[in-house]
Amino acid sequence: MRWLRGAMMAAVLALSLQAQAGAFKQVYVDDAGVVHLVTAAGKDMRMAGKATADTAQLAADGNSAVWQAADNEIRLYRRGKTRSIKCDPFIREFWFWKNGSRIAIDCGGSHFAGREILYDSFTLKQLESFDQAEVPTEKRPEWSSSSDLYKPD
Repeated sequence: MRWLRGAMMAAVLALSLQAQAGAFKQVYVDDAGVVHLVTAAGKDMRMAGKATADTAQLAADGNSAVWQAADNEIRLYRRGKTRSIKCDPFIREFWFWKNGSRIAIDCGGSHFAGREILYDSFTLKQLESFDQAEVPTEKRPEWSSSSDLYKPD
């Protein structure tokens, strides 16, 4: 009876540790532009829609993936749901911050300063933003990829 109890406790611990580990180990875009997420167990999942280029990124925590779906749209997959962030005219760059709990975008035109916006990856609530023309690089927040303080995950 004790060994059964010990085996059950070990199984619960193993499941708990697996749940804490990242759900995904890879994200990639195939030659047809289809986004694939590869689970920690090795299952290859195809996402609906296409990516505009090989822009897919996996968060450091392995629980979120993001890719560019159009010039003005990125898609974020987290916890079984795909959601979009749009910004006109273009999303020029995007990146995860804080192990994937935040996602930031650089939005603007091709040849002039734009706007950097930080979102919560769980809710997509906008947390902060600033106009690049108004804030010098040395005064930009640490989540800004154009900041002197920026340190990627």
